[in-house]
Amino acid sequence: LTKVGHDALTKVGHDALTKVRPKTPARVTTLTIPSSMSSPLSPTADVFQLPPHTSALPALTDLTSLFSTLSLTPPFSPHLPPPPVRQRPPHSNSGVTAVVEQEGYISLRLRHAVVLDISANQAIRLTNNLKNSSMSLSACTTQMALVHLKGRILQYGPRVEVQTEDDVSVKNAKIYPRGISFTANNMALVYLLDEAGARSTSDMFHDLYATQIVDTLFMESCQREGQAVPTCIRLLDKARYWRTEAGVDCWVIGHVFIQQTEDGLVTVERELQHGDNFVLKTSPSNGKVKFDSRFVQMTASLGDESHMFLRSGDRRLHYSGQTKVFTVRNAGHSAGFDEEGELRIF
Repeated sequence: LTKVGHDALTKVGHDALTKVRPKTPARVTTLTIPSSMSSPLSPTADVFQLPPHTSALPALTDLTSLFSTLSLTPPFSPHLPPPPVRQRPPHSNSGVTAVVEQEGYISLRLRHAVVLDISANQAIRLTNNLKNSSMSLSACTTQMALVHLKGRILQYGPRVEVQTEDDVSVKNAKIYPRGISFTANNMALVYLLDEAGARSTSDMFHDLYATQIVDTLFMESCQREGQAVPTCIRLLDKARYWRTEAGVDCWVIGHVFIQQTEDGLVTVERELQHGDNFVLKTSPSNGKVKFDSRFVQMTASLGDESHMFLRSGDRRLHYSGQTKVFTVRNAGHSAGFDEEGELRIF
């Protein structure tokens, strides 16, 4: 592993090697009101109550909305409707913008709330805000992270870890040169599936839900030198754009080729000098994501066919979001957990 990859892995979860993630209590933000405000709403007033003319406001209106819409200087007529506010829907086809962030990367804000971040050294982060999914690829391309509603994936060198959570159990698997090891938080043992079949073993897994693995990997992959921002500015100045007859928007930024179709599907390709090609895809309409490289191929989706699938060489992993069945395959053998979370060897 490169130093960047090792640091990324350390940030991702060496401190979070556990099978059961502790519950995090919700954080409640304390509402503070400036004492200098001359208003019946001020906590320094003799009686803390709303003015009589606010009785026509909706019952669910909170103090924050009152400060933004209520005129505290009379006269005020409750019969005048508030000015209309045009809210752009999240899937709006708003214009595409590109900016250079101070952290040293280009942020390309595409249509349908898809954001592509490209660092000065060509690390990639692709975020689908409508479907709460994201992917990142390190600058050295040996590390990849995925966050999806059906599970999470972390690749570091020749190892790939997968974690899924549902109402049955938390399931973990690791694909590595020896085979595939897998377990669940309702199981006392870890199992290994290799050329000899399935048997118990000992192994440890990262809790991929303990940290924001996509953001951590991307930020740790970003170039740290002082020339990162100027480099990004030069890359953005040299960026190319065109639109095909089929209505596909295309960009080239450095060695990264980006496409977005009219329905929002984004395809990102990064080709290395020796010919290896890495492809990342995300769809804001159906929640599908895809990652394709010479070492690993992965897909995940939502809806009636919600799933997570991963393939590396002759090793396979499939998780059904509908049935909760979790299956690993290697060298002609299959094993995993059924709908009830029980171990099954096929």
